[in-house]
Amino acid sequence: MHRFAAISARFATCSFIFVATANAQSLDPLFANSFETGLVAFGPPLSVTAAGSSNVATAYSPLKVTLSDPALVPTFVTITSSDPARITISGGGVTVNAGQTSAPVLVNGLVGAATPVTLWAHLGNTLGAAVQVEQALNETDVGSEADYCVIWSPATINVFAGSAAPTVLGRLLESGVTAPLGAPVGWVAQFGFGPQSSDPRLLTGWQFSDASYTTQYVNTDEFQINFMATYFPGIYAYTYRFSNDGGGSWSYCDTNGAGSGTGLTFETSALGVMTVNDPYAGLVINEVDYDTVGTDTTEFIELYNSGSLTINLSTLALAPINGNNNLEYLRLNLIDAGPSIAPGQYLVVKSSSAVVVPAGTLTMAFPGSDSQIQNGSPDGIALVDTVSMRLLDALSYEGSITAAVITGFPGTYNLVEGTPLTAADDNFVTGSLARVPNGVDTNNAASDWVLTTTLTPGAANVP
Repeated sequence: MHRFAAISARFATCSFIFVATANAQSLDPLFANSFETGLVAFGPPLSVTAAGSSNVATAYSPLKVTLSDPALVPTFVTITSSDPARITISGGGVTVNAGQTSAPVLVNGLVGAATPVTLWAHLGNTLGAAVQVEQALNETDVGSEADYCVIWSPATINVFAGSAAPTVLGRLLESGVTAPLGAPVGWVAQFGFGPQSSDPRLLTGWQFSDASYTTQYVNTDEFQINFMATYFPGIYAYTYRFSNDGGGSWSYCDTNGAGSGTGLTFETSALGVMTVNDPYAGLVINEVDYDTVGTDTTEFIELYNSGSLTINLSTLALAPINGNNNLEYLRLNLIDAGPSIAPGQYLVVKSSSAVVVPAGTLTMAFPGSDSQIQNGSPDGIALVDTVSMRLLDALSYEGSITAAVITGFPGTYNLVEGTPLTAADDNFVTGSLARVPNGVDTNNAASDWVLTTTLTPGAANVP
């Protein structure tokens, strides 16, 4: 038998044998973006790190590599720097774990400059991204450090999340520059806020925005910023900073004054303090009857405003979650019950007129007449703000939902508060899950919720 066919031989059929290997990603990546895994993204196009930082993610928007497909095995992506004297990559690259498509890149910032450094990621193809290394000048006494700068006013801010904050002023004094009228030539100002008790010079967790020149004050130039507070409640620090080289190096300011002038020292303990209050504080899922005797026509969800402020409902919604696939199966926009809910007021979502509520209770209807709330093992309910994409309150019943997918929201959400709830509703005995004491939320489901046989839609819960 001949092992090879003659030239020009004809065949009735032809078969091909493909051999797959588990480590195809380590082979010649000529086709890295087709059937082999390769790079499809390396970004963002520009990110920032601080000089002196070590083994950190870049600030503002973390730099990461992204593959075209999930990695079959742990896959190392080599990353090189166009200027190793200014920035290097921890470990010379990053490993994308098996089953994942991306991984963050950790960098070491060495020397700051206005011109960004280009980093190159290599896995068959090569993609580039720029990183700017920023240098803090405080206490260096170099010529580019500001003579004097200060967070002029206010020293503290109290604002609701997502609302307009008060105007914040910062001032700069630089010999031969700020005395003449008009904006200081060659200088730029930025305002930033970040975690309380952190150092803005390290950039971690901080966000900066350009401030505008506003007026002359004796020999200083005054800048201002108007901004919207973060959507996330908490206590933050804030600062001003000034640069005269296009943003490569910065002089950071505090409320006491900082700079190269005699006796001036930048102090993180003297930064401005911003308290961001929760506009939805006190609004809770308060009682749920998800499984009624017979056909589920009298089920309901009750919310209660246990806080001291009227709460705007225009962007809030309930998102029931199917525990079988962790997906949202219904969206209930609370604006359908009214524009706002007053302190001490209840809101009840129901379908049947048989669910009687006291006068003054806000109500809205389920889209269907029965079986609108799933019966568990497990299922859950999320109270969300659709603008900030915050989870405000949650209940996971008849089991734990720890990775809920809420339509249009990023990532997944844990609906279990503290210790999981063990009490359960059923269709044999009239009952509901209720917060007892009424409206109390300690973020521990096992102690906050009980099964009660006394239904109180629109009224205070009882054991």
